Amino acid sequence: MFEHLLRALCLSCLLIPLALSAQPPAPSLDADTWSRPRSAESLIALAPLRETVAALQASADRRLQIRHPQDEQGELWASELRDWLVALGIPSSRIELRADPGVTERVDLLVQP
Repeated sequence: MFEHLLRALCLSCLLIPLALSAQPPAPSLDADTWSRPRSAESLIALAPLRETVAALQASADRRLQIRHPQDEQGELWASELRDWLVALGIPSSRIELRADPGVTERVDLLVQP
């Protein structure tokens, strides 16, 4: 019996990374896109932002986590994006900014339940 449990545990450990890697990547905005002049219309036209807002608005319990580069520029970028989203009607209480050492030259937009 112990042998069966050990095999099941080993198999589970092998399958978990596959399941995690099968998830679609989070929408993101790259630095080049963000460096262009911005307006409400131009932001709404960005597919990653449209997808994110639609997913966020699908449920009042969902929250948006904006993962940004750890440097000052990344923090300013994420803060400005949050300000735009608030101006477009997303409550600031539903938006969290998080510095992420794995994020460079972009911000990732993660909608969480």
